[in-house]
Amino acid sequence: MERSKLKLTVIFLLAVLNLFLLGNVFLQYHQARSYENTTREQVLVYLQNSGIAVDRETVPWQSGLATELEQAAGQLLPDQSLPEEGLPAHCEIQPARDAATLLMDFVRGLSDLGASCSQITAIREGYLYSGEGERAVLTPVWELETDGGTFRLDCAQGTLTQGAA
Repeated sequence: MERSKLKLTVIFLLAVLNLFLLGNVFLQYHQARSYENTTREQVLVYLQNSGIAVDRETVPWQSGLATELEQAAGQLLPDQSLPEEGLPAHCEIQPARDAATLLMDFVRGLSDLGASCSQITAIREGYLYSGEGERAVLTPVWELETDGGTFRLDCAQGTLTQGAA
């Protein structure tokens, strides 16, 4: 009889521990989402303070770019093309920075270029292909349409260039 009470006590304590751990997971998830939303809002305020308007829905907060080589090859920007023989066997896909960082890179890049804009109207994601021989690289890029022209933002390095380069 005493043994079964001990087993029930241990099972009860394990159940309470599991509920506590589950609550911690939900709390951490909620905090992460809250921090993410706060960061987005702060970046949008930073853009506004820099004189740049953008709709929240225009920004690709979650990247739609593929990380698998076969799928990524289909996401090249329109003016890009692959070699006739296709992608080399050792093609690298560079990782992209997060959207909040990229928007700050955009503002800094405008200043570096001496360019200006007051509104971002569209952001398209894609890859730029560069390769020589056996080595090839797919670089994630944002193509930003603004009232001041079109810009390309290298999502791996954070560098901005004017127009479709």
